[in-house]
Amino acid sequence: MGLKDIGFGITVSDRNASDMMELYELAKFLDVEFATAVVHNGYYFHSYNNEITDKKEAVSYFKKLINELLNTKKPKNWFRAYFNYGIINYINGNKRLLPCEAGSENFFLDPFGEIRPCNGMEEKYWIDSMGNLKASSFVEIWSSEKAIQIREKVKNCPKNCWMVGTASPVMKKYIKYPLRWIFDAKFIRKSKTLCS
Repeated sequence: MGLKDIGFGITVSDRNASDMMELYELAKFLDVEFATAVVHNGYYFHSYNNEITDKKEAVSYFKKLINELLNTKKPKNWFRAYFNYGIINYINGNKRLLPCEAGSENFFLDPFGEIRPCNGMEEKYWIDSMGNLKASSFVEIWSSEKAIQIREKVKNCPKNCWMVGTASPVMKKYIKYPLRWIFDAKFIRKSKTLCS
């Protein structure tokens, strides 16, 4: 059909982590893209009880995937390996590998016209909007005092989430950090136990 960017994606929890490698192998066989995510909580997801209870189980499959991605000849896969390394970091409750710049590098437009920094906000931490497109133009909202305040809140957001929408822009912006990790993982360590 002429589609160039098609593939499979999986949102991983400890209940389906064992399916990840099989789906990756299928995507590789079909020569299509393969993307991952991990369960998050947030108002947009209508869930506040997503939790990975068996972290060791989930992490073990992400490690396998990372090694597979690093062993390919595709640089795009190497960056996906870094992204998945960030997922392991998130699962283990650590600080983000790169700063979150949601609301600066990207935004989320909800179905009601609210411009939000991301879709992962939770009321228990904070939830806010820069403004609504029904009341103001995007340019007015983006450069408003409220937007500046939201960006300050993002700098101190305690969630440390790692979703492609907020991770990808900063991976590109601070590319030296993923590149350094990739170089170390592929050419220095060359270890099968890369993420242990």
